[in-house]
Amino acid sequence: MTQVEAFRDFTLGENLDVRVLVVERDPDYADIIAILLGRDSLEVDVASSASEALEKLTADGYGLIFLSSKVNAMDEGSSLLQRIRQNSIVPIIALNDPNEEEPSLSLVLEGADYDLQKPFTPRRMRAAVTAVLRRSEIGSSENNEPVLPETLITGELSLSLGRLEVTINNKKINLSAREFSLLQFLMTNPDKAFTREELAARAWGWAKGGEMRAIDSTIKRLRSKIEEDSRNPQYILTERNIGYRFAS
Repeated sequence: MTQVEAFRDFTLGENLDVRVLVVERDPDYADIIAILLGRDSLEVDVASSASEALEKLTADGYGLIFLSSKVNAMDEGSSLLQRIRQNSIVPIIALNDPNEEEPSLSLVLEGADYDLQKPFTPRRMRAAVTAVLRRSEIGSSENNEPVLPETLITGELSLSLGRLEVTINNKKINLSAREFSLLQFLMTNPDKAFTREELAARAWGWAKGGEMRAIDSTIKRLRSKIEEDSRNPQYILTERNIGYRFAS
């Protein structure tokens, strides 16, 4: 049984109504994603290059994009993801090969919503699709197009999605890719408590069972950078027996 055949009997089990663009050079992975989504009667288009993807994106109606890190790079130092983000906030799932940490972090910082590492299981892909589509529903308009502000502001803390920049009291704060992604997710979902596993999965795209202490250490670093008193935080609060939440 081939890798593609192993996925043929799987269904997402969700009543999804989105049109999907898969930007992937590897035909096996493109077929796998198309099979999984196609079994739920979703319309899936495939592009194997950045130029082909841009041509398809001139049409309307895409509600989700899978973007391979191997196709993202373009000429003149730009990237396909940056070009997409200039005109759209459509949810994007980044597809990354094993041992490619830097491309993964780069895609997240450029605006990808989820990091899906290859090889992935059907259950893992379901988690990615569900996470990004549910997240895009927050603050959506009446026509169901996701709407997020260019800048997230709480008190003296400001996070710019356009400039990928965080400031506190108008002073720029240097954050790692992991810190930025976690803070962006928390600020986008204020006053809602998340477990460590939920944060790792939805902010970083990690599978369940990963090293959850990474969340605690990242929260500790974030507090040291954005809180006036990291021992008595005002922004990132600990929810006993649950995890963390961002206070609006």
